[in-house]
Amino acid sequence: MYLHVKEEMAAAGSIPVLWVLPEAEAKDKVIIYYHGWGSDVESSRFRASIWAAADYPVLVVEEALHGARGSWDYEDIKKLPEVVIENMKEFDAILACVRARFPEKKILVAGHSMGGMTAMGLLARDEVAGALALNGLGDWTPLAIAPYKEAAQAYDPMNHISKHKDKAICMLNGELDDVVNPVYQKNYYEKIKDEHENTAPLVFEIIEGTSHVVTTNMMAMTLEFLEKM
Repeated sequence: MYLHVKEEMAAAGSIPVLWVLPEAEAKDKVIIYYHGWGSDVESSRFRASIWAAADYPVLVVEEALHGARGSWDYEDIKKLPEVVIENMKEFDAILACVRARFPEKKILVAGHSMGGMTAMGLLARDEVAGALALNGLGDWTPLAIAPYKEAAQAYDPMNHISKHKDKAICMLNGELDDVVNPVYQKNYYEKIKDEHENTAPLVFEIIEGTSHVVTTNMMAMTLEFLEKM
């Protein structure tokens, strides 16, 4: 347990989730957080607590093949697209869990790495007001491999730009990331920037000297972004 937040284990249907909640009255946004490949809910608690300490309630999702939902040899990433696609399919259950507790708050999806890919994919949902993608990608070309090619292309954010143009989007990538190449997030940004209506903030930054990590500075940037919404 971290200072100034409280935690509650819960379930969204059959999916284990963790609420990380402010002690104070919550702001008007709720964050749904998806962890990275080889991570889990437990290792996401600290990151979620930073947002919760700033009075944003956070729901951390346990993803397929991780934590209480199983395991995999994470050196082998061939099933990563499968987990991302499953996150797309399971979002209705996650959404119902959030709405049962916070029926009126704006919903943001957030994540690191695989979770950042998920956040970008979920931007197409009408219920989602924005995304925080940390070392993610909005061009899903690397996910469109057999046997997941057709499903990945169906959810690919590059094919749903028209549904993103009025949404708040924060994309932060490490310049030296050799796990998720930031060029794929840049591809998406180049496509969205001319169509975005600028009624909500649109941020894309490649952080110099940074690898496949989430730095303190990156977390501070997400808090600044949230305040602009």
